[in-house]
Amino acid sequence: MAEKDQPSETPQTPPTAPIADRPAGHDVEWPRLLARLVEGVVTAELREFEDNVLAFLDSVMSQAFASFIWLCALVIGAGFIVTGMVLFLGIFLPWWGAFGLVGVLVIAMGALTRVGRRPRRRRRRR
Repeated sequence: MAEKDQPSETPQTPPTAPIADRPAGHDVEWPRLLARLVEGVVTAELREFEDNVLAFLDSVMSQAFASFIWLCALVIGAGFIVTGMVLFLGIFLPWWGAFGLVGVLVIAMGALTRVGRRPRRRRRRR
């Protein structure tokens, strides 16, 4: 009995208009074309920005590495100079005197360079 109650025809869906039946207006493709244009411009700008940032970081890192190498060379060179002074003064003085004299000289040089590099005071504008 249940089979008799069901209709034998399948329900039909309303017909949709094919693409060819649409009005031949030019405004159908504009949103898609505009979206492609904006996407292309944004993508190109992001790539350019990324390239610029990577180039900047590369140059900063190479400068930092060069500064680190220079600082290491200065420290090693200063160590050799101090050692040379101690050995030279060790010829004329006892070792404790040579080390003490070189230590006092290094401290005096550091104090003199610090005095010469006082920060300038900024004038306040009112």
